[in-house]
Amino acid sequence: MNFVAELLQFGDREFYKDWWNSETVTYFWANWNIPVHKWCLRHFYKPMLKKGINRFLAQTAVFLVSAFFHEYLVSVPLKMFRLWAFMGMMAQVPLAWFVGRFLNGNYGNAAVWMSLIIGQPVAVLMYVHDYYVIHHGGTT
Repeated sequence: MNFVAELLQFGDREFYKDWWNSETVTYFWANWNIPVHKWCLRHFYKPMLKKGINRFLAQTAVFLVSAFFHEYLVSVPLKMFRLWAFMGMMAQVPLAWFVGRFLNGNYGNAAVWMSLIIGQPVAVLMYVHDYYVIHHGGTT
């Protein structure tokens, strides 16, 4: 991304921070994709706070919008609607609460890494399975 930013003479070259050291899920989501995070803050989160919506509800709403777009970006190319990406994103809300409240330091970092190592591959496998069943599966 930095190479493309250099070619296009893009001024803001901060695309990610040290997400791999995340001790909370919230820190991970705020630091792994800075442009998207800033866009969501500017266009969803801060306007909701200005309207008096509490922080937790605003964060949940931002995750809801993000989950919708993740599902959309998977469903359209595969031509199937399954909600695996949506549910995986929405599962991050209680996970973020749990990790932020009960796990500190390396334990929080381990929880973040376990969600990355287990969560995304399971979602991909669910889509692969469903795609295969729809397109190649037969009755036995």
